[in-house]
Amino acid sequence: MKVYISGYRANNTELYNEIVNACYYFTYRLLGGHMWRNVTVDLILKNNMFKKERAYGLCSIAGEVKKPREFEVELDASKENSLEQILTWLAHELVHVKQFVRGELFDYENGDVKWKSKIFRDGKVSYEDAPWEKEAYRLEDKLYLEYIKSKKKSEESK
Repeated sequence: MKVYISGYRANNTELYNEIVNACYYFTYRLLGGHMWRNVTVDLILKNNMFKKERAYGLCSIAGEVKKPREFEVELDASKENSLEQILTWLAHELVHVKQFVRGELFDYENGDVKWKSKIFRDGKVSYEDAPWEKEAYRLEDKLYLEYIKSKKKSEESK
C-alpha cells in the first residue's frame, strides 16, 4: 500500500505519522494482505473542511473506475478536531475504499449508486439510510479502538 499525505498540517510530524500508521492498519484490516498491497491513497488534510463542504471526510476514486485501486481521501484536520476524531473519520473513509476495491460500491456518472447488487437511483436514498454509510459508521469506531489497542500492545512489548 502507498499513502501520500499533503495539505493542512501535513508538516506536523506527530500527526503525519499517526495518520500514516492508522491508514496502514485500517486498510490492512479491511482488505487483507493481497488486496492491500495494490492500493494507493492520496490523503489531503484540510482546514475548516466541514464549514466549507459540510463533511469531515470524503473518499473518491482517483484512477481506474472499473477496478479502482487509487483513491483520494480528504479529511478535516482543523486544529479544533481531536486526533481521535480525525482517525475515526479516516477509518470511515477507508471503509469506503474497501467497498470500492471489493466491488461492493460503484458510483455511476448519472448519480446512481450500486451497492452490492442493488441500484439506488440518484437522490432516492438519504445519506443516513444509505447502506454503504451505515456500514462505514458501524465500523469506524470498531477500527479506531482496535488500532488504539494494537498500538498500546506494541508499545508495551518494547
